[in-house]
Amino acid sequence: MFEEWKQAWRQAVDNFQREVAGGAPPRIRAMERELTSAAGALGRLEDEIRRTRRDLERERHEEHVCRRRENLARGVGDDETARIADEYARRHAERAGVLDRKITVLEEERGLLVRDVDSMRKTLAEIAPAEPQRGVAGGTSAASADDDDPGHREFSRMEREARERAADARLEELKRKMKQ
Repeated sequence: MFEEWKQAWRQAVDNFQREVAGGAPPRIRAMERELTSAAGALGRLEDEIRRTRRDLERERHEEHVCRRRENLARGVGDDETARIADEYARRHAERAGVLDRKITVLEEERGLLVRDVDSMRKTLAEIAPAEPQRGVAGGTSAASADDDDPGHREFSRMEREARERAADARLEELKRKMKQ
């Protein structure tokens, strides 16, 4: 699931480093776009962490409900209901364990991205101290100059749609694996 993000991130960092080596003013704009892109990836990753935490809370709650049902069923001597409740509680506990590990990995990935974004910001500030910082630091978006170009808008739209389709496919795959 994260391999595509990692590959895109590495490419952005590599492009940024190439831009740093060049140092020409037109490249500063490209560096700003890379920084904006990297910061956007960081925001999406933080959203994913929040969603996963909500899912984890939901699974833990469901496990608790199943355990309570199991105890009630055992109290009235309904062994079949108790068995089923125990089975579902174990499934919810297993899903919670997977989500807990996923959060750990996502937080580690976020740490790497934060470090890289900070490094990119520092490098950009050193290379272009007289240039106004755009995009991530506030003010005009780095991509706003390209917004007038219909080709750029179409490419951006296609990229966004491709990312959404890929995310949906990864989500469906994860759901399928969790049901097994």
